[in-house]
Amino acid sequence: MDLLDKVITKAASVPHKPLSTAIFWLSLVLVIYLLAQITWKLMPVSEGTTTWQPTPVSSQSSTSVNIIELQRLALFGKADAGAMKPKTEPMAEMITDAPKTSLSIQLTGVVASTIQQKGLAVIASSGTQNTYGLGDKIKGTSASLKEVYADRIIITNSGRYETLMLDGLKYETNSQANKQLQQAKSVKKIDQRKNKQVAREIQKSRDELLADPSKITDFLAISPVRRDGELSGYRLNPGKDRDLFKQAGFKANDLAKSMNGYDLTSMSQSMEVMAQLPELTEISLMVERDGQLIEIMFSLPD
Repeated sequence: MDLLDKVITKAASVPHKPLSTAIFWLSLVLVIYLLAQITWKLMPVSEGTTTWQPTPVSSQSSTSVNIIELQRLALFGKADAGAMKPKTEPMAEMITDAPKTSLSIQLTGVVASTIQQKGLAVIASSGTQNTYGLGDKIKGTSASLKEVYADRIIITNSGRYETLMLDGLKYETNSQANKQLQQAKSVKKIDQRKNKQVAREIQKSRDELLADPSKITDFLAISPVRRDGELSGYRLNPGKDRDLFKQAGFKANDLAKSMNGYDLTSMSQSMEVMAQLPELTEISLMVERDGQLIEIMFSLPD
């Protein structure tokens, strides 16, 4: 009994409030745990997921795919058959039959050009004088302007081509001036204006030439060419610096005809363009090579 009394005495000396608090929280945790177990028991258990497998198809199936029909559907569009063909430039119409016109009109002036749609003609008709471009109808007639040449124009009158000569000139089936103009309409161009290396070399050469004009033989061999007693141009050949001659686009025996629109066969125009050389920033030199006119263009640094 003494032992039991001691235990009761010890228990009575323990504070009641901390003990009751500890028992409360322990009971609360136990209740929450039991409620969680009951909740998981009540929830339905989902079945495990399975991996999808394709349904095997027997090779003996009677279903077949028609490849030709699928191609006809053009699911990805149709190829442009014309896109693979090389593009060709339209052929210029060659007028071979254009007799002298009988219309009472007079050609008083022309502005012939190597560029299509740039030719102009000054025609007197019905007492007035007007300027016409290609395709324009001539006043007082049913004719329209077709082509402009150096000494004549070609008009279309009632479905046929006719020739109207420049006032004061005799009608000819063809002339040397028109041959040169027709040739100029197919001018090939060599554009070196964006070639900086060529520009630097030419600038250096120009500076040396301005300081000593006799050094031109270091770069070019120039000789005049005469035909029927008249100057027709200047023959160009490489000098000591053959690389610059080639880089600029020239070839041996090129015949220089004009420079920046100035006719080099005219002494006065040649002197005028040479006087402008120190101020030029671009040069366009027209040369004749194997019967074809070639325009060689290059830039000069400022």
